[in-house]
Amino acid sequence: MRKSELNERVEKVLQDTGADLAQRVKSLKKLLKEAELSEDLFLVGKINLQLSICYYDLGDRNSLFRCAVKAVDVFEKLGHRNMLAGSYNMLGLAYRAQENYFRAVESYNRALEKIRGLKKPSVRKVAMFSNIAECYYLMGEYEKSSKLLLECTELYCAKYPEDHISAVIFAINLSDNYESLGQYEKALEVLDGVRQHADALHRDVYLLGYNIRRCCALYKLGRYEEGAKFADWGINAVNSGNDSYEFHRDIEKIANLEIEIGDLDRARSFAAILTKYTNDNGHTLDLIVAKRVQAKLFQASGKEKEALLLYRELSELYERRIREQHEVQYESQKNAEAASREIGKLLQKISTSREKAERDPLTGLLNRSALVSITSAFLQIAKEKGRTLGALFMDIDYFKQFNDTYGHAAGDEAIKFVARACLDEETPTVRFFRYGGDEYFGVMLEHKDCELEQIALRISEKVRASGFKHEKNPNGQRLTVSIGIVNMDMQKSDDTILDLIKYADKTLYRAKDTGKNTVFSGNLLENLEQEFKKITAK
Repeated sequence: MRKSELNERVEKVLQDTGADLAQRVKSLKKLLKEAELSEDLFLVGKINLQLSICYYDLGDRNSLFRCAVKAVDVFEKLGHRNMLAGSYNMLGLAYRAQENYFRAVESYNRALEKIRGLKKPSVRKVAMFSNIAECYYLMGEYEKSSKLLLECTELYCAKYPEDHISAVIFAINLSDNYESLGQYEKALEVLDGVRQHADALHRDVYLLGYNIRRCCALYKLGRYEEGAKFADWGINAVNSGNDSYEFHRDIEKIANLEIEIGDLDRARSFAAILTKYTNDNGHTLDLIVAKRVQAKLFQASGKEKEALLLYRELSELYERRIREQHEVQYESQKNAEAASREIGKLLQKISTSREKAERDPLTGLLNRSALVSITSAFLQIAKEKGRTLGALFMDIDYFKQFNDTYGHAAGDEAIKFVARACLDEETPTVRFFRYGGDEYFGVMLEHKDCELEQIALRISEKVRASGFKHEKNPNGQRLTVSIGIVNMDMQKSDDTILDLIKYADKTLYRAKDTGKNTVFSGNLLENLEQEFKKITAK
């Protein structure tokens, strides 16, 4: 299957599954196996990124972390900035879910680095600022969080007035900061400022968060009757199927405030919401939140014995939570290492397959396919850094006559010997390719003219001294080669790979026209004519 077809199937899954996250995960995991088998590294990263988004929405913290690490690892290897930004964002969310807020901020900042200068970033800069602000809030840095969120709100709402969800999210987070600072009027003012955006959401989950936040602010200000209306709306919304996970901290606050004012019936309704969620997922932190509210309810209801039992359970849960936090850090490290090893194995497999596909089976030299990719990379570096890029074109003199005289098996041996002479000269900045038949091409990044000449002379001398007889070659009845070299300053050049090959080929023909068994160097003049220099005679 072509890689483009597999990518189309991935896009179709994302489009067709809609809100059915379980089906989306199942389909994506199947496609991930196909991507790994086809050695499509980009799709491996893309699918892991999409899986991390699904696991985030499903609340599967371990799977979220594992897939986010894999996506980051893949796109770091590929150097794909935009996809890497999205992957770092998901890794930040994974660390936040583990309460590792410092690492979360670090990941969000890396995402910001990657989107800098991109016209259409995969994640918005303002969303990263919002995520960072949330981490500051969770670390108790309320002033710092408020300042960042206020800037985000002002800039974003002016630029995207129709993005109701983002406006509401910013307001929810900012008001939470103000409440933590004891500035309840200011918190309510922020929420009132986005009322029109909240009304546009109808029964969206973020509207649930908005109304719960209003309830908190109104209760803190002593406006209990107004707050109770929003509390009832929130209870009905959750019971109608809205996910309440993101707002459990607020629900706990509301329940505690209602216990303080003696509104135990509403407090029990919110306690039931927290307990139901805990029974569904079993996370210790959620269990602690639910039992804290329940213990206070028992105490407020005069059920001291039941409250005492719950407080004892809570003491054990706190100890378990501390152990889990240590285990989470350890497991995170293990998962990160395991994910990196898995991607590393896939990279090695891809590298081995690619190298095999890019090597000429007879000579072991790189083939024409590799020529395009490697020379393109060298050309880009040379142009970006204002460096030289050299090329060598070579063929075996009177090769047809050699084949006719000694047979194709001998011709193959001659071709392999010349290839070995080229391979002896290879370095990270000097690469050789079998261009076709008895033709060879070399590309050299950032080398002086004299260095290119020495490479060509060494190859020429090795071939002459090889011991291959060639009675039809007038140059000493032995095997010889003709070589053309060119070295170009790419600082202000618009030349392409084809131009480079053309100039080297011209220089090779000049070497052949003068009797072969020689090396010629060609320099491109300002009038686009080429000046040639003979480096060695027969």
